[in-house]
Amino acid sequence: MAGVLLVGMLLTSIASTVWPVVPAVAAPVCAWGALALLWPRLGRQQRIQAVTLSSIGILALLWGVSHGAGLSLERVLGQNQPILSMLASITLLRVLNPPVTDDEPELPRGRGTYLRSMVGVHAFGAVINISAVVIMADRLARAAPLTMSQGQLLSRTFTTVACYSPFIGGVALALAYTPGSSPGLLMVFGFPLSLTAMALLAWYALTGRVDDLDNFRGYPIHLENLWLPVVLAATVLLGYGVTTGYSVLTLITMLTPVVVVVALLAQGGAPRVRRSFSDYVFTRLPEMGGELALFLGAGVLGAGLVAVFAAAEGWTPFTQFDAVSASLLVLAFVVTSLICIHAVVVVSVAVPLVYTVSPDPTFLALALAMGWGLGCAVNPMSGTNLILGTRYGLNNWAIGRSNVAFSATLYVLAVGLLFLYERIMI
Repeated sequence: MAGVLLVGMLLTSIASTVWPVVPAVAAPVCAWGALALLWPRLGRQQRIQAVTLSSIGILALLWGVSHGAGLSLERVLGQNQPILSMLASITLLRVLNPPVTDDEPELPRGRGTYLRSMVGVHAFGAVINISAVVIMADRLARAAPLTMSQGQLLSRTFTTVACYSPFIGGVALALAYTPGSSPGLLMVFGFPLSLTAMALLAWYALTGRVDDLDNFRGYPIHLENLWLPVVLAATVLLGYGVTTGYSVLTLITMLTPVVVVVALLAQGGAPRVRRSFSDYVFTRLPEMGGELALFLGAGVLGAGLVAVFAAAEGWTPFTQFDAVSASLLVLAFVVTSLICIHAVVVVSVAVPLVYTVSPDPTFLALALAMGWGLGCAVNPMSGTNLILGTRYGLNNWAIGRSNVAFSATLYVLAVGLLFLYERIMI
């Protein structure tokens, strides 16, 4: 039933975008209903986090409304619901991944395999989100338990994708919270940071900073396997170029099912479509309980903070949002991540504060995306590190600590890119 409700969330979200007659609150109601059904499946820490975020948000709403702020039910219930619809949509991509068979060839090893795996995780992760980490880690774990070197590569490579890819929840959230921001411009300034991360990882390999590199087992990436990221990215970019009024986030949500259905029909016709959608509804979507709890709870927090700042009539800790302020914001993501505060909480708190000084929306979105990527690498409780810990037996705390120097190095470049943006674009 939770899977059915999440399908309803996805469909009503798309429908309300195309036909305004469909009430916008319908999709959030479906999302909250699914969360209620999936609540018993959540871990204790996930439940505490969701309750804490929602409780603070409700208290803030009550204070704001009592001091004259308006109350929007749609904002309270569904501030982050479009992000959840996008995540539900790209989860559909996982049904295209063929099951691993017993006659799979032995995994390749060595330095070249390390570099190819790095590129593969990055390319797939930039489009199919954290599903890429799960797909590749599942394949690696079939041969032997995941090693720390493999976990570090997956964590570092995937989290840096969040510095630019609109298919990642953090970037989608940043764009959704900054109306008028340019996804293309964000990618132009965010991609060099991600590219530098790749070069840094390659340098680690070339200088002996990866344990037992000669025996490193990697994911067998071939050029023909990269068709999915290329096709989907091209479809979304084409849609963005020929349509008006639709954000990249909305286009990803709408076009991903189209790409998947066409691919399934080409692979196995209608029977393949039926089997895959059954797996999607009843297996894949119910795995989204953690994302539902986090984003819905953070949405209530964000709505509450908006009400507080509206009632405070102009109070702000900022006088302007310049490169120094943006650099401090990115640093705040990293520091709070070290104490396990999720990046979505920082976004919910920071955006209402920064918007009191009318920032350049793309500049703010860029800082949010960079902070999300660098922070998630060091946060033991980020989705990536938590999956590596709970599903594959690695120490997620050790992975987070080992990524501190990695994120600190990239932070220097992030600051440089923010100052460059300010100099050129503002």
